[in-house]
Amino acid sequence: MDASLTDRERRLLDEIELHLRRESPALDRLLRRRPAPLRRMTHRPRVLAALAALLAALTGAGALYAGAGAPRAPLAAAGAGVCAVLLALVFRRLTAVRPG
Repeated sequence: MDASLTDRERRLLDEIELHLRRESPALDRLLRRRPAPLRRMTHRPRVLAALAALLAALTGAGALYAGAGAPRAPLAAAGAGVCAVLLALVFRRLTAVRPG
C-alpha cells in the first residue's frame, strides 16, 4: 500500500497516526495487540473453504434425515437450518478475504 503513496501523502498519514496515538493511548494499545487465533484463522481462505464444505455437508445430511421422516426430524431440520445460516455467513466472510 505504501508503494503507491507519494512522499507528501505518506507524511500526512504519519502525522495523522501520530496525532491519533497521542490523543488516545487506548487506541495505541489496541493497535499494538496481536489478534486472537480465531480472528487470524478467519483471514485464511483454506480454513474458511474447509469450514464451508463441512457446513454444506451437515446441511445436506440434516435435510435428508429430516426429509426421510426419521425420528427427531424437526431437530434435524432445525440443525440443517442453523448450518445453512452459518454457511451463508462463512461464504460472506470468504468473499471478503483477499488472497495474498
